Amino acid sequence: MKKLLVVSAILFSFIACKNEGNHENHDEHEHHDETAIHKEDHHNHESEAIMLNDGEKWKVVENMSGYIRNMEKAVNEFEGDDYPALAKTIDENIRELTSNCTMEGQAHDELHKWLLPFIELSEEFDVATELEEQEKIYREFKASFKTYNTYFE
Repeated sequence: MKKLLVVSAILFSFIACKNEGNHENHDEHEHHDETAIHKEDHHNHESEAIMLNDGEKWKVVENMSGYIRNMEKAVNEFEGDDYPALAKTIDENIRELTSNCTMEGQAHDELHKWLLPFIELSEEFDVATELEEQEKIYREFKASFKTYNTYFE
């Protein structure tokens, strides 16, 4: 239950990040309405395919891409069977990534199409106890980073 609350807080933080710079121009009610619309918008995007930026990769801002690269490196260099340690590394980087979200616009929206399923996969990984299930999710992480590298730089 505690893990679910932490992940929910992370998701809310990331979903609300786009609105962060606009607080001074909105009262609390307007901000709440925008956040609700933003959440609904992301729900719709989750089922959409990621699109390129006019045939080019989307640029992810440096303060965010570092956390993604940390996770990718941890997955690619993983050896052995200490899946809980890998899960912890991924969770820590997701937490930092979402709390440092500064992207806006379509690049932000396209990144969400990749990140939200990745976070859901991370949640599954956190509770996986069977070696076969952990290995399966690990392979899905590797595939997810291939997708990331197809659409983002």
